[in-house]
Amino acid sequence: LTAADRDELSSFDLQELDDITSDENGILSEKDLKKIIIEGEDGTAMIDPKGLSKAKTFEDMSLSEKDLKDLVTKDSDGNNVINPKTLADEFPSGHFNEDEGKVLFPKDNMFTEKDLEDLDDQLTAFKSAREKLANQTFYGEEHTMAYMDIEKEWPLLSNQTQEEILEVMENSNTMACPEPENWLVYDLNFNVTNLILASFKHNGEAPIMFTQWMPQLEVYERYASQRAKKFEWTWDDVEQADMDELKRYYKGIGYDHIPTKNPGETGVITLDTSPMDDEEREMLALENWMDEVYNEESDNLLFDDENFEPRDNVFDPDYGTSSSDKSSAIEEKFMKEYDAFEREFSEESQEWRDQFATVERFEYREDLEGQEKFRGHLVVAITPTDEDTEIAEKISLRFKEEFDKAVFVETRVLGHARPEDNVFEVWLESFEIDLLHSKRQAFINSKLWTGPSEVDDKQLDYLVEEVRYLISDDSRYSYRMSDFTDIKL
Repeated sequence: LTAADRDELSSFDLQELDDITSDENGILSEKDLKKIIIEGEDGTAMIDPKGLSKAKTFEDMSLSEKDLKDLVTKDSDGNNVINPKTLADEFPSGHFNEDEGKVLFPKDNMFTEKDLEDLDDQLTAFKSAREKLANQTFYGEEHTMAYMDIEKEWPLLSNQTQEEILEVMENSNTMACPEPENWLVYDLNFNVTNLILASFKHNGEAPIMFTQWMPQLEVYERYASQRAKKFEWTWDDVEQADMDELKRYYKGIGYDHIPTKNPGETGVITLDTSPMDDEEREMLALENWMDEVYNEESDNLLFDDENFEPRDNVFDPDYGTSSSDKSSAIEEKFMKEYDAFEREFSEESQEWRDQFATVERFEYREDLEGQEKFRGHLVVAITPTDEDTEIAEKISLRFKEEFDKAVFVETRVLGHARPEDNVFEVWLESFEIDLLHSKRQAFINSKLWTGPSEVDDKQLDYLVEEVRYLISDDSRYSYRMSDFTDIKL
């Protein structure tokens, strides 16, 4: 029923209906109906407006005592009652087939008993609807969101519950439901923890998670025990979940059964922990290399470009801090979001905020002595194994002892490299870029690479002496025959 229908029912005058059907006005006979009922063009019975206008009142159609004489009889107590046998003779519907509708007035075929049964069914439905509206059970006996009135429900809540709901609405960034106050009040009638577990029990691969559920667990006092265990549930907890409560929840929002979705239709993701194959490792290495050394914006930025800034020059002290640099733009965007996050949740503890994002701030100190002494950058590329790490540390300590600030040593761990790839290389970037040691070249190209595969004490001494020469002025101002191999005399 719509609001208009309810208003129409409420305005109906029941006294008028009682007056029309009272004993004083009597029952219409077939003869009386002939005055106002005519047959339409399509053969159906209809009321004649002219005949009804002439009748004006029902007084002329009232039954007299003489009319009732043959219908009334005495019961055992001496009271006047209608004789059913006589009434059946007056309305001989039994003389006709069921398909003809049990004609009440066989001569003119005006009304049938079926018509009266339909009217009775409609009157019964009307009374039932009025009763449901009167006792507020129109939407069913269970708690139902469609019948919720937040203006009536809100004052009935405790102060603590009101404060918790307001906190969820103000601070939660994950709720995406319209009219969140209605959903939060509706959820008070359920155990949200059980709803989550039951959702996994219903469909473990693609559980349906409402966006307002987790914010409630993070704020409401009633779920403090779940926060204490950091929301770490097991499949045993899932098996013990009450599915009936989840069914009642969905029934209250208009579902006849619990819906089911495919994994792709939910926000749930699966973390693949299986080892990477060769193709995946190679693609990961390529992506890392692209992010590290290739910048499309800076590579295509020419000296005469109008967007070229002084710090885009490799000889500028501020080189690499250009606003057009992709990494700088990403860092700047992150810091804006981080500062906004810190302000919004300043009332929370630092430990709570650190679980979402942390920033380590380094103090920049200009080392004038180091700049004056610097002659080269040594890079040790290794696999993520303890053995390679120990050797790289040994190289770093030896070079620190030999060259101090003249050579900066960096150990770069290639996370995608496997031990069987035999990756252990030492590169020096000084006046030239030189590969000083390669374990991989010793295995796959032994004819051209004559050096050893392992860095032992003898090889470490060789690296020290080779670097000592390559960073010297003698190397800086000398020539290499390999630079002129393409020249023809």
